[in-house]
Amino acid sequence: MPLAHPAHLMFSSDSLLKALYESLPHAVLVVDADRNIVAANAAAQTLFGYAERELTAMRPGQLHAEEAESRDIGETLFPLGTDSGTLHRQVEFRCKDGSVFPAELTVSHIHAESGAPVGLVVMIRDLTEVLAAQAEQLGIERILKTALETISEGFAVYDPDDRLVLCNNAYKEIYAISAPAMQTGRTFESIIRYGLEYGQYPEAGETKEEREQWLQMRLSNHTVPSTPMVQKVAAERWVQVDERVTEDNYRVGLRTDISTLWRVKSEAERLGTMLEGVAQEVYLVNLKDGRILSANRSALENLQYTLEEIRELTPRDINADHSVFDLAEKIAPIIAGSAKVLTIDTEHMRKDGTTYACRVRVERLDTESEPVVMAFAEDITERLAIERSLERKQHEFETLVANLPDFITRSRPDTTLTYVNDHYARFTGLNVDEMVGRRFIDFTPEPLRAGLMDHFASLTLEAPIKTMEQEMVRFDGVRRWYLWSNLMVFDDGAPVELVSVGRDITESREARERIAAQSRELSMRNDALEQFGGVVSHDLKAPLRQIQLFADMIAEDVAAGKTDDLEMYSTHVSERARLLQRMITSLFEYSQLAYQAITRKHFEVTSAITAAWDNLSVNVVESGGRLKDETNAIAYADFDLMTQLLQNLFANSLKYRQDARAPEIRVTSQYADGIVSIIIEDNGIGIDPVYAESIFGVFQRLHRDERTYAGSGIGLSLCRRIAESHGGSIVLDREFRDGARFVVQLPFGRA
Repeated sequence: MPLAHPAHLMFSSDSLLKALYESLPHAVLVVDADRNIVAANAAAQTLFGYAERELTAMRPGQLHAEEAESRDIGETLFPLGTDSGTLHRQVEFRCKDGSVFPAELTVSHIHAESGAPVGLVVMIRDLTEVLAAQAEQLGIERILKTALETISEGFAVYDPDDRLVLCNNAYKEIYAISAPAMQTGRTFESIIRYGLEYGQYPEAGETKEEREQWLQMRLSNHTVPSTPMVQKVAAERWVQVDERVTEDNYRVGLRTDISTLWRVKSEAERLGTMLEGVAQEVYLVNLKDGRILSANRSALENLQYTLEEIRELTPRDINADHSVFDLAEKIAPIIAGSAKVLTIDTEHMRKDGTTYACRVRVERLDTESEPVVMAFAEDITERLAIERSLERKQHEFETLVANLPDFITRSRPDTTLTYVNDHYARFTGLNVDEMVGRRFIDFTPEPLRAGLMDHFASLTLEAPIKTMEQEMVRFDGVRRWYLWSNLMVFDDGAPVELVSVGRDITESREARERIAAQSRELSMRNDALEQFGGVVSHDLKAPLRQIQLFADMIAEDVAAGKTDDLEMYSTHVSERARLLQRMITSLFEYSQLAYQAITRKHFEVTSAITAAWDNLSVNVVESGGRLKDETNAIAYADFDLMTQLLQNLFANSLKYRQDARAPEIRVTSQYADGIVSIIIEDNGIGIDPVYAESIFGVFQRLHRDERTYAGSGIGLSLCRRIAESHGGSIVLDREFRDGARFVVQLPFGRA
């Protein structure tokens, strides 16, 4: 009579399914026949970032990253048919935050009691970490592939956390039973435990306590290796274990087969038993007649043959990628005994004629009776697909970089170029090969180089990326503005590479300039209007009041019949009227500057100095003035307005001179931080520093006696308005004592 189950072990199928559904680490969605998501487990909510109510309001296609892929899967699955097969493929999904991740998609049908499909169960396994690990493993394999595959000894490397980094096929072949657990990232202990569970180590004992004791001993020898040890890995197979710890705490292990070779038939039988659980295909081939002696379960299942059928075949019968002659040529070194191990990439053909890509490791075994070949075949279809995908993405990335309108460069910290894209090379008029190896600082105008290097020096580990705007000159002389994003890459705190991306912002900058110019123009107009109101209400009223006063006095004398003072009164009226006329003319000239269009261009400051001095030739002759031009600067400004500014300053220097000596004017220039400074100094009577700001006001005269120093009091106001209209400034040097010194500052380039 069968024993009844204890009450606490009785579960309903529904409760078991629910527990499995909720506890699965992979995302699970349930979709009805109308393509609606009707349920999502906690893993799905976490993976996609949606709450369950949001997911159940969506269709599966909305989670796909690619519309074409979603449409293809939908057409494959819907409408639901009677086929109860499983869909399995790799796709890309998009999370709620917009991020995209690769995943393994498995879709199975849900059937009603009648057998009709009523919905789908969708399982989604996030492959992000898997693919990252695969990419890392592939990178390591590319470096060590040649070396590892040329040795017959088993070789493995474990990282400081004792996780598997890589191992060769010989290592997996030695530990054939443990091979499925030899995944990159698995710990040494987990692989050993897997082998213990499946009988990899015959010497470990029979009981659980004996195996645990053996495991602790093995882990101790692995953690602190000393002399090589001998280990039994099969009934009649022994290997020598040699392990070393590197300086950076990596563990490198070497396994050498030291077994006495056993007879071919016995080996075939034992090998078949040992390798039943191995995922790789394993074959034993007789070198004498070329027939397959044995094959493990994976090989039989993949090729769709029985063991009896496959023993009637040769490797040529299952090889679809190489001709008989090609295959014979490739394995000739094994047959001749000149090579013990080699690896071949080929395609195996199943019994039904279909094929799949695989990588075969062939090893010659010289047994006591006759030599045989052991072959390990790994299905690399998925690996090749990943490699092709990576190659395609690499090509897409390179195409994208090549066609971007931005400049892209990589260089050493000293700006020596290691990579430039074609767009940047075309800008310089050179080809890529001519630029790589040169410093891109050499393509920068000389005045800007120091500032650019200071910018790069300011990139730190805490702030490795900064942006800057830079004017650049194309090979044909055209000037363009670029916004550069510069990223300094650091290794152990030291800068090792500079990555720069430059985007053309000429149009947007010019638009910004126009807006700024319009703002300045509006401000100048408002300022001019305000000052005009102040002048009208104050300065212009004074001569008007005096004219009115003398007119009243003339009227009174005429009424009284007095004529003696009429000529004097009339003279005063005429003088005040002329003064008023000069003030109105000067004010009009000042206010008009607010409405004048500014036409900038690059020119040598010396040319504007010469023009201004020539315009004052009469004043120069009368005063005996001398000019020293010591400038070498380039300005970006309105030539006529700069000439007027300099002319006003020169005129003041000639006017406000000391009686004892002829006026001397000296002009110098400086450049710093993108600013051109023009300094004008004279040996005249000078200006008290207390008036350093008020002298730039309209009609602000320090000398009221026009008979000594004639003028309208508006010249310096015009100078300031001209400087400010260019985004610059003009100030009096308060420290200068041997006359007057004015400093005009203008932005260099396109201000």
